Amino acid sequence: MDSPLDFFYDTLKNVPAYRDFIERNVSLNSLSGFEEIPLLTKKNYLLEYPIEALCRKGDFDKIHFIGSSSGFSKSGSVFWPKRPADELNYMNGLEEMLRSCYQIDQKKTLILCCMALGTWIGGMTITSTLRVLSTQDRNKITVATPGLNLQEAVEIYSRFHSNYEQILWITNPSNINLIYALIKRKGIAFKKGSHFFPVVGEYFSESFREKVAENFGHALSEPFVVWTGYGSADTGDLGVETKSTIKLRKFIEKNESLKKELFDSQETPMILQLADHGYVEIVDRQIVVTKDQLIPLVRYNTGDCGGLLCKSQLSGKNISKELVDSLPEKMIYVYGRATDNIIFYGTNLNVVNINAHFNALPSEFNYGGLFQVYSENTDGIIYFRFTIYTCDNQSEELKNHYYQELVDFLKSQSNEFAAKYTNLTESVGEPLISIKLQDITHLNGKVKHKFIID
Repeated sequence: MDSPLDFFYDTLKNVPAYRDFIERNVSLNSLSGFEEIPLLTKKNYLLEYPIEALCRKGDFDKIHFIGSSSGFSKSGSVFWPKRPADELNYMNGLEEMLRSCYQIDQKKTLILCCMALGTWIGGMTITSTLRVLSTQDRNKITVATPGLNLQEAVEIYSRFHSNYEQILWITNPSNINLIYALIKRKGIAFKKGSHFFPVVGEYFSESFREKVAENFGHALSEPFVVWTGYGSADTGDLGVETKSTIKLRKFIEKNESLKKELFDSQETPMILQLADHGYVEIVDRQIVVTKDQLIPLVRYNTGDCGGLLCKSQLSGKNISKELVDSLPEKMIYVYGRATDNIIFYGTNLNVVNINAHFNALPSEFNYGGLFQVYSENTDGIIYFRFTIYTCDNQSEELKNHYYQELVDFLKSQSNEFAAKYTNLTESVGEPLISIKLQDITHLNGKVKHKFIID
């Protein structure tokens, strides 16, 4: 985008809802720069105006399909109309990436689309694009669309996988461990290093990527065993992982001082090549997007935590010159939703760090890669209920081990938590954290890799 400010004035002139939003929230005469333009959100803008008013004059007539975002959100879906121009290069881009990462033009490949379908834009767009590509002769792909019926997906896999060199499971990260558990339960022997997971929807850690690599017989350094982009139905694609950005993330994950210097965090964010369409800002550590599309967005707050990173910032940081030279010029880093924290009596506990802790437990814990937690207020006392999904063994003894490991970990992460937990628990007379173990094969496939239940 050449000039975000020019785009602002164009949107102001041609989009009725945006003109009304600005008039209600700011005086144009008082604006001295782009950064003073008020932020848009789903709540204050997208859910506030009718679709027709959110589009430019005449653009509503150019709609070629309608999809939804946040299909499982309790706050309700936003239905997004799309115009052909919004997807003009999507098919070519997806094909190029799958060729580059997985050589689908050279290897006979079965692709199983295991994500929400229906009107959800992500599932609908990826699936329809792959179906078109599969009818052409350029690639060696066969596509199946079981959606979130993972039992059926594994049944298809069991019958057909031996006819293919590799399997691509396009799904949410949380489903990978469930797929693995279902394959093991059916006793299906598979060729090591033949499964890959291009995933959508959620943050995942490097420990998660390496655990998947271990389970499916890849080298731990394999970059594309789990691979993702960043974007949403609201904003479209904003970034994509590359071999070099994944290699950089793996390096930073093992270098605490560099992690602290670059991100001021104990957590390593996703690092992706920044797309060249649109304009991205970071406001209060949240990703804000300005982008031309059927519903133009000016300073739209995605609610995702992250930042921007340039290759030049990495010179002299004890990173090999070869790696720095291979990186994209502009990168975006993403932690996930700003709300992905448990607030334990005023102390922030990051759920991604907790998941990394569970993934690092010894193999006898049989962690399935997913947990959920919700708070429960009983007579003014707030309890935190964890459901931890395991691949086997839900015994009382294992539950007690999980409890002790979790509490010890949280105390090691936060002196504040350590001081509070023992004292508060003794005051109440019972633990404020409880654990329930559940077989991951009983998990509903619609549960996304978002740990906190509202």
